[in-house]
Amino acid sequence: MAEFRLIVGLGNPGDKYEKTRHNVGWRVIDELVARHQLGAGRSEQRAHTWDGSIGGLRVKLAKPLTYMNRSGEAVRALMDYYDIPRAGLIVVHDDLDTPFGILRLRKAGGHGGQNGLRSIIQHLGGGGFARLRFGIGRPPGKMQPVDYVLRPFKGDDAILAAEVAARAADAIEAWLGDGIDLAMSRYNGDAPRQADERSKQDPEARLAVLQRAHELSPSDTRTLAKLIALQRKLGMLDAAVAGHLKLAAILDARGEGALANAERVKAVTIKPELVDVQRAIADWYLAQANRKKAVARLLILADYMNRADSEAALLTVEQALAINPQHPKALEYQRQLKALCAAR
Repeated sequence: MAEFRLIVGLGNPGDKYEKTRHNVGWRVIDELVARHQLGAGRSEQRAHTWDGSIGGLRVKLAKPLTYMNRSGEAVRALMDYYDIPRAGLIVVHDDLDTPFGILRLRKAGGHGGQNGLRSIIQHLGGGGFARLRFGIGRPPGKMQPVDYVLRPFKGDDAILAAEVAARAADAIEAWLGDGIDLAMSRYNGDAPRQADERSKQDPEARLAVLQRAHELSPSDTRTLAKLIALQRKLGMLDAAVAGHLKLAAILDARGEGALANAERVKAVTIKPELVDVQRAIADWYLAQANRKKAVARLLILADYMNRADSEAALLTVEQALAINPQHPKALEYQRQLKALCAAR
């Protein structure tokens, strides 16, 4: 039987580490698993692994579950159990000394201060294996590296990280299919930033990047807001409305009610037939003791309802008058609607 190629992504187990810079190796494994439909995988040798075929080669993908500093324990166990030579191993890891957005493929080398690599080299007895550095850059200001690597990507950084993770998966596929030398010539350097610039110029490409970034960080409000803006620009109004409502839910959960209500207003501006959302907007204003805006929202809703159902519109106007019985516009609107309903 053909031997395995072992592709290891370094990271830490646990939800709190999932989106952090230190776990970019795991993100690349996730990208390959999704791309090649490798399923749920299994636990073995202190790692979560997947078996499959990429480019006609038999591969084993692995995320060590030993925490970063003891990654070598799982890697050595897998290599021993499956009799995998060092030439069949590639390790994907974060690298502080490589600028953010840059990939660096290497045939071999030292650990460069990366504790996961340090552990693997220690357990294998040398660094004679390929590695793919995912640049995360140096921490800003006086921030300590240990704090920086455990922070999640946000905003534009989350978008670029998703793009680079996809490109890293491409590099792994090239390593498998064409060998390390050709893969290095194709993927080392600043091509990811060039690709990101192209995606900014091509709305469809940028849409794909934003959608992928949102999938990876669904609670990142800045990424979601950029996705919504682009969807509106491209005429994808149903998707934009759904995005506004999702953003409102995230903001509500954070206790940012005013911003959440503003997102609901944006949603019904596009799609006024969302009657329940219109009423929720009015209820929120009323809860804030803003009777003027609550009445105004109910009258906007009545205008929409009057297109098809004058009686429903009249009931909505009367709800507005229950809040402010002397509202002149509401009183006039009530008179008109009563006359219209009587004429029918």
